[in-house]
Amino acid sequence: MNKVSVVIDRQTISYWKYEIILTLYKKGLLETIYLTDKSSKNLRLALKRIACTSLSRITISEYFGSIKRISLKTGAKPTGDLVWLSEGLIDFEYVNNIFYFCNEMKKQKFESSLFLRENLKFKSITYLAKKNKNKVVIVNGCWTEEAKFSDNKTVSNNLSSLQFLVDGRNNDDQFETFKTNESISADNKSSRISSVLQKLYFLLFYYTSWSVYSYPMVINVFNKNILEDSRLKNLFNDKSWNFKADPFYLESENSLFIERFNYFLGRGKLAKYSFDSKNLVNIQTNSNLHFSYPCLFEYNKNNYVIPEAAQSNGITIYKKNDDDSITPVNTVVENFAGIDPTIFEHNGIWYIFATDGSVGSNSFLHIFYAKDPLSNWNQHALNPVKINTQNSRGGGEIFKEGSSIIRPTQNCYPNYGTSLLFNKIENLNPDEFKEKLIGEVKTSSESPYKGIHTFSRNKNSFIVDLKTNEFFPFARLLTLLRARLKSNDDGMFLENSLFKRLAVVFLFFVFVVLIYIFGWRALSLFV
Repeated sequence: MNKVSVVIDRQTISYWKYEIILTLYKKGLLETIYLTDKSSKNLRLALKRIACTSLSRITISEYFGSIKRISLKTGAKPTGDLVWLSEGLIDFEYVNNIFYFCNEMKKQKFESSLFLRENLKFKSITYLAKKNKNKVVIVNGCWTEEAKFSDNKTVSNNLSSLQFLVDGRNNDDQFETFKTNESISADNKSSRISSVLQKLYFLLFYYTSWSVYSYPMVINVFNKNILEDSRLKNLFNDKSWNFKADPFYLESENSLFIERFNYFLGRGKLAKYSFDSKNLVNIQTNSNLHFSYPCLFEYNKNNYVIPEAAQSNGITIYKKNDDDSITPVNTVVENFAGIDPTIFEHNGIWYIFATDGSVGSNSFLHIFYAKDPLSNWNQHALNPVKINTQNSRGGGEIFKEGSSIIRPTQNCYPNYGTSLLFNKIENLNPDEFKEKLIGEVKTSSESPYKGIHTFSRNKNSFIVDLKTNEFFPFARLLTLLRARLKSNDDGMFLENSLFKRLAVVFLFFVFVVLIYIFGWRALSLFV
């Protein structure tokens, strides 16, 4: 994107619009601020501004002092490329480019429509369109995470992401839009109360479990695939509360690294399964951190692992020792809650892909690069390179299929583990990144397996982890209580937070009331 001007209605604007103007200003792309001097009164929207952070108002009269401001009320005409942040309709032909935010049908996004029931999808998906005369093309987009029970938080999450759509990586290519299927549309039409009851029922009575399976090498990464239950072979005889997930294959040892998670203890550990001996051993870490997603790579005839340890607020590379322990050898980045870091070497440069757990575990994709994985790492010039809940978060090792570089990703819309997507990396260097969605693998709608999120393969088969929903009353209450447990040198203690303790008591109270009113069988009506 070249230098642009922005069009706003008044000097007092929503915070998300201020963030976009600030982004353009910092990048030296802001030319002029045009004001339409239009005002609109919407009591419903005014009330929403109180609870929705990104819609709160900020006055910019004292900001961006070096930028020229022109009122269109005087009859002045805008010139050059525009970023349209006005709540007015673009109903005129313009000789230059007008960038505006829209849905997948290229219809303008207005603040007044953010909370309409028929536009539930509008809360978490936004595209950036470019209009030139009568031609309109979508050039960028993001699909951010929904906030379960909170419409206000969902809208804030999405609007705060829009600043990343105007940072100069737009082009004339059609940006790929994603459309929800009919079943999702049907869910959107259900009543708000019914939706809340369904979520509440699941939170109170179910929890998610995972297990690892082998599958014949018949998956085509360039196509859509549906797993056949009869061809799945469970590698472990797991208890549902003691599951295994995140498989990564180590060819030199013909073994599989996995996350081992005990639901009652609430902390993931790493383990190694040998396909030769059929033994499963724990990986010694000398750490109390939660470890998962053990991404492996080989360098200078040594094996290394980059586990997810977002709790440490960083990404660390560990060396795998001969005694099946791991030792930290290099810090990739600090003050970054890296989710599912995945490493790949390309054209003599090493790259690590990870989403940012502090702002969106499933959507904000960052890349770090280094010429030597054991030396200093740098931020990619476009970070975050993508904001999309459907294909940002890593879903297993990056691999080559013929001459194509394939990056598996987790499709987390509408739910975590919905499917696994295959993306072909078309351009990757420290300043550029481009990939294209090419394939998908998922479970059938009739299957007892409700999701998939990691993909690997050994010499003879594909390896996947699959999700099941297990009935277990009080499981979420257990999770909340466990989350309050902290540790120090004196042992375990319950975190002294009044709000969190009240939340636990409230959920327990809701659980008891539902049982008393509806009984166990009646609760099944909500699912």
